[in-house]
Amino acid sequence: MYHGNNFFFLINVYNTRAMTINRLFKETSPYLKQHENNPVDWYPWTKEALDKAKKEKKPILLSIGYSACHWCHVMAHESFEDQETASIMNKYFVNIKVDREERPDLDKIYQTSQILLNQRSGGWPLTMFLCHENQVPFFGGTYFPNSPKYNLPSFKDLLLKINEYYTDNYNEILNHNESIITALNSLQQKNDEKINKNIENEYIKNITKLYDPIMGGFGGAPKFPQTSLLMHIFYLNDYKYLEEENKILKMAINTLEAMQEGGINDQLGGGFYRYSVDELWMIPHFEKMLYDNACLIDCYAKASVISKKNTFLETSKRTADWIINEMQDKNGGFYSSIDADSEGSEGKYYTWDKSEIKKLLHNNYEVFSKYYGLDKKPNFENRYHLFISYGSKKDFKTRKKIISELDIRKSKDILLKEREKKIKPFTDKKILTSWNALTINALLNHYKLSQDISYLKSAKKAIEFIIKNMFIDNNLYAIHKDKKIHIKGYLDDYVFLINALLNFLSIQWDKNIFNMCISLSNLLIKKFFDTKDGGFFFTANDHENLIQKPKPCADEALPSGNSFAAQVLLRVGFLTNNTKYIDTAHTVFSYASNQVNHSPNSHSSLLNGHLLAKNPFYVVIIKTKFNNKESRKWHKILMDTNKSYIDYYFIDNEEAGHINLDNKILIGNITAYICKDFSCEKPITSYSDFVSRIKEL
Repeated sequence: MYHGNNFFFLINVYNTRAMTINRLFKETSPYLKQHENNPVDWYPWTKEALDKAKKEKKPILLSIGYSACHWCHVMAHESFEDQETASIMNKYFVNIKVDREERPDLDKIYQTSQILLNQRSGGWPLTMFLCHENQVPFFGGTYFPNSPKYNLPSFKDLLLKINEYYTDNYNEILNHNESIITALNSLQQKNDEKINKNIENEYIKNITKLYDPIMGGFGGAPKFPQTSLLMHIFYLNDYKYLEEENKILKMAINTLEAMQEGGINDQLGGGFYRYSVDELWMIPHFEKMLYDNACLIDCYAKASVISKKNTFLETSKRTADWIINEMQDKNGGFYSSIDADSEGSEGKYYTWDKSEIKKLLHNNYEVFSKYYGLDKKPNFENRYHLFISYGSKKDFKTRKKIISELDIRKSKDILLKEREKKIKPFTDKKILTSWNALTINALLNHYKLSQDISYLKSAKKAIEFIIKNMFIDNNLYAIHKDKKIHIKGYLDDYVFLINALLNFLSIQWDKNIFNMCISLSNLLIKKFFDTKDGGFFFTANDHENLIQKPKPCADEALPSGNSFAAQVLLRVGFLTNNTKYIDTAHTVFSYASNQVNHSPNSHSSLLNGHLLAKNPFYVVIIKTKFNNKESRKWHKILMDTNKSYIDYYFIDNEEAGHINLDNKILIGNITAYICKDFSCEKPITSYSDFVSRIKEL
């Protein structure tokens, strides 16, 4: 091989790269940087791009995606890397590329617009065409192929037709714009309704109809974990709504069992993929998202308490370990996602050829093969993706495994070591405050059950990272990448972080973190609260003006920001005896009542808050001189209780930082104050009295 020729080849590659680089090379988003060498003249969402569209009277082609998205990669390879397609885009459109993880505000607006325009749900990549004057969409879709297929036109043909229609019918499009804006605004109008008294019964009826009695889950393929729905079932169980043989609770438990045994769960390395393409939870879309795994830790941890199933605690542990080992930066923050693709192919890193496994496992192959379905036909593009297999339907229903997990553990370790030699999928290393806060909360919940200090340390390190790097000049920022922060925080950033900090305080009181909670709660109200209609906007009052100011109440991939705003303000209000927070929280339910009544199972997280608001809420304050064996016994009782309507805080006998905490006097070595709403019972100093009272709650 001639190294000199290689040198000239590299020079040519460099020159080609330099010629085709576009404006995205200045961005920190890995998703945007994936497109910096496209022949498309991409802009990020900036004033420069919007002004260019107005000046040249060209429609905007808005493309929204994220770095781990498989179909985003497909459309990029087919169209955005194609010179002929790029030439059409550059000639007739101003092209804007958006990372939905950095700009969830834009994603919410244009995903909703996609539903209004096409009467079908959206997804990624999202492809929208906007008017040059006002950024109002007039046409849209998701993935478009490079040639006609899947009942879709080719992207090139679509671009030419869109340009022709825009040129010939612009006035008609402008008139239609008004109806889109009206429709967007009508989705978040306040009304004078109240949430129905029987809303929980309606909720149970709805999800019962959706439940898959064989494989678990709610709805058909593609199947998503629907963690908000599962968590609301656990809330209903806490509040004794599930009296009918706990049928609904069994649905949640069966779903979690099916997921942990299916291919949606990485059987070797831990961590869950985003969703299953089939009804069996067998074949996933292979991207791994931080937020999914955080929410699933919460579900499995809570389910392990309710069901007493050790397998659930083990799944919580495996998922938490995967997050710490694979997703935590050395400075404490957690990365966003791991790509579905590697070496240009979806799932290549995770799937196997049978001969590979035979060669690696030798005499252990037969046992492993039966356990993980290798004795069946290949299940993913002539390769095998591992899932726990059962010998018969009867075995599946009883969860009776042919082989013990212990018998295949050594084989799993061998395959995992071999897999780690492969080229790994790309990791998106941007650190998002909201997703980090969900992860911190999940690790703390796992710590409460496991009592393994490593999970507490990991969560605390992440908290310290966010406070040090993401909270600057009384502003919380949404994104950290390459030692830079940008974009002031959204509603989710504030409310998820307050929730995580409250959870940390329940384990380890810290006056500074408590004060941070209060500061964030006050900023939440100041920046996001709708003083006219109640509830909270997704963007702060100093945010860029867009065609809509979203007020999300329904759960999406994440629990809704308004649902968490209500919950954390209720908790802060009862902790500090301050009705300002509680009254503000209640406005969420009056604002969202019509939406909730119309579609209760889309508002699982908000209904969690509604349960907190309409039922007795307990705050337990434990005062002690020091953290010793006796005090840890009291703490464990609280952690084991695990009820959504009981908050507890374990405070040493120093100044706690608030009068409602400092006026709880220590009597002897340890004293418990149990407060219901705004009144406290007489102090408890006896361990046996404390245990019996907590059990009564």
